[in-house]
Amino acid sequence: MSGTWCSVPVRRPAASHRLYCLPHAGGGASMFVPLAARLPEPVELRAVLLPGRESRFRERPHDRMTTLVAALADALAPELAPPFSLFGHSMGALVGFELARELRRRGLPLPDALIVSGRRAPDLVLDEPPLHRLPDQAFVAEIQARYGGIPQVILEEPELMELFLPTLKADFTVFETYRFTPEPPLPCRLAFYGGDQDTQSSPSMSDGWSRLVTGPTRRRIFPGGHFYLAEQRDAVADALGGDLLAEALQHG
Repeated sequence: MSGTWCSVPVRRPAASHRLYCLPHAGGGASMFVPLAARLPEPVELRAVLLPGRESRFRERPHDRMTTLVAALADALAPELAPPFSLFGHSMGALVGFELARELRRRGLPLPDALIVSGRRAPDLVLDEPPLHRLPDQAFVAEIQARYGGIPQVILEEPELMELFLPTLKADFTVFETYRFTPEPPLPCRLAFYGGDQDTQSSPSMSDGWSRLVTGPTRRRIFPGGHFYLAEQRDAVADALGGDLLAEALQHG
């Protein structure tokens, strides 16, 4: 197994619940560090670090959902013990969903809750031209126009952009080539988080998540756009604490 798949920003040996966090396209484990100390003491955050970024930047990133999820399941299987939950933002929401289904196929422990953020339901197909096939300059322009998620320091530094682009394109290839395959709903709770200015978080885009689980679901919308997480850390941590430690999520 290459690299280290999880970092633990704040170790809590006595924690009763582990939260595995999966990043957006191009994102790394560091995006979840500010959340770790804000979560209640019974929750230990484990930030997933995918190949091709941060300390794993020399590794080739996955460009297909099937290989990425298989590698994740291989890496996490030895440490998965209930109760744990999965939290994924944008691409990470889709990866978390497919990871849970892969764990079920392998007969491994399943998450107590699946928390998906800023991503339309997996079975909702949109007629959008794929971005990962575009030349680099056009690709960057479209990403900024649609999401605005590339840090300014990378935009202004050609050498950083040269390092960053292959991973970002690979991640976009992961979810732009993804095709939903029907399976029975997952036997877990689900919460949807999103920004009130994010089109991916509108009810028409996101309500379909509820039919993909058998447990109760809830919807939480925060002020902000697609990357509301960076601006709403305290509110998100409070919401996560409540949703993870509650005996059941209420329909909302």
